[in-house]
Amino acid sequence: MFHRHGQKSLQTILFYRFLTIAAVLLIVISAIVYMIQYSELYKNMENDVLRTSSSIGNSIDLQISQMDTVCLNVINSTSIKNTFSLWSQSRNSSSYDRARYQNELGNALISIRGVDSSIRQVNIYPMEGIGFGVGNYYGKFSVPAEDLSWYKAVKDKNGYRYIQAAPQPILSKNAGTRSDRLYVSLYRMYFDNYHNPIGFVEVLKYFDDLFADAIMPKTETPVNVVVYNSDGQQIYPYKDESSSDSFDYYNVLTEETSSDGSIRLYNNKEKQKEYVAFSRLDYCNFTVVCTIPSTDFFLPILRSLMWIPILAFSLFVICYFVARFLSRRLAKPLTEMHQFLSDTDSSEQFRLIHLDDSGIVEIDRLRDSLNASIRAKEAATESLLVMKEQEIQAQMLALQAQMNPHFLYNSLNTISAMAEEGMTEEVSGMCQDITSILRYISSDKESVSTVEEELEHCDLYLKCMKKRFKDSFTYEFDIADDLLDMKIPKLCIQLLIENSVKFTSRTAPPWHIRVEGYIDDGQWLISVKDNGPGFDPEVDKHLRSQMDEILKYSVLPSLELDGMGILNIFIRFYLLFGKAFLFQFGNLPERGSFVIVGGRFHEED
Repeated sequence: MFHRHGQKSLQTILFYRFLTIAAVLLIVISAIVYMIQYSELYKNMENDVLRTSSSIGNSIDLQISQMDTVCLNVINSTSIKNTFSLWSQSRNSSSYDRARYQNELGNALISIRGVDSSIRQVNIYPMEGIGFGVGNYYGKFSVPAEDLSWYKAVKDKNGYRYIQAAPQPILSKNAGTRSDRLYVSLYRMYFDNYHNPIGFVEVLKYFDDLFADAIMPKTETPVNVVVYNSDGQQIYPYKDESSSDSFDYYNVLTEETSSDGSIRLYNNKEKQKEYVAFSRLDYCNFTVVCTIPSTDFFLPILRSLMWIPILAFSLFVICYFVARFLSRRLAKPLTEMHQFLSDTDSSEQFRLIHLDDSGIVEIDRLRDSLNASIRAKEAATESLLVMKEQEIQAQMLALQAQMNPHFLYNSLNTISAMAEEGMTEEVSGMCQDITSILRYISSDKESVSTVEEELEHCDLYLKCMKKRFKDSFTYEFDIADDLLDMKIPKLCIQLLIENSVKFTSRTAPPWHIRVEGYIDDGQWLISVKDNGPGFDPEVDKHLRSQMDEILKYSVLPSLELDGMGILNIFIRFYLLFGKAFLFQFGNLPERGSFVIVGGRFHEED
């Protein structure tokens, strides 16, 4: 269906309106759901990272507390301190006594360590001299305490715990271990009853055991973990001298906040934005930092929210088809009415609009109003057609009435000529035939007659002419049987024959008239041919000009009695058949003229 520029069909307008409303609602609802879900997922992700940081911190704090508990148990054990003092002073004693003191000291330290397998080594040192340890290494050390790296720092703590800033790498057995794994050490200096420092206690734990939760965080979020001690030194991940500098989260956190929580910052080392959650440990004063790149932080959130746009798109597709269905259903009655009113090719001119009730009051009333208008138009058209038919009938009868004096004039001339020639008997017979013909042509009941009836009266007329001209005049009929019952304007063949006789008799005999009727290519044709002088060129031109004006302007000219025959027939065919008829005339090649009338042939007619 074509529309003028800028115009749209009702169905298209409804479709886009429905679809626009659905799209707006889906966008608004999806945005609201998206923001709610995003906020919830963001908080869940944030809480997950915070819980991870807190969980790792609690695990480290607990293990440091366990190490410190072992250390304090050693310090608070008078028997261990006394046995260690005896063992330290047994250099000049017998080997038996030294072995006994060492055995007692080892058993006491092992007892203090207990069944906690995560405590890998417990060492005890004098203020100056060789220490003793149990665990991965059992026995005395070869390096005096004052020569070890931690000595001054632990002494400066004056009895408070000291945790080594960084785990020791592979240590020699002289330092107290034979393991190739890294350790974290906790130290305390202990005193006598007069608060004089008399030695040190060292508790060692595997580095990967202490930071097991940092190495393998119990979370689905891929976080990076960094642990700082109370002095801001990084103790996890382990950094040796060859390690490159990493981003210092500790100082940033100190500047930004002092309590547990989370911040966002830009890591200029990795050139990326990061989400950072941190937890400050109460017992050991460590700071646990969990970091995750912003892309990794938001990517799971966005993936979890993918169902919203997918669902929105799916609902939009459903709305698309629903909008098409609704717009088509609502616009269908109006569309059908528009198509009905636009159908100019329909053979049934006054068809009513047959539509089921749509349930919409305005549309149903419009349908009923259009049907009422069509009925009124049909009634008006029928009245107009009746009036037009009556008008045509009146015109046909008027034209036919014009033919009566024409025939009578020609007949009287013929009778007069026959009387002058003394043809009394022929005149009498011709008067009887003319009386029959006049009775036929003067009937006003019908303006049409059948071909058979017309030819019967034409035959009476031609017999009269035969009586007058005898052997000089001949005629013949060759009519197909299928044409005999067909309706044609009354006197059309009669008048053509009269004209042929009139003009042919002005030439030298013999004279011949031939009437043919046949069907050719779906058309019925009746022709009247003669061997007379033919049409004068000026008459031919004048007739054709008048016929063209009638067909072009539908204006009927006034006719005169003389010379009106052919044009009269043309006008009556025009009134009866409109423009759907055939009318040809002209001169034959050898001699004479012809006139052919016809139209479309239908079997039912």
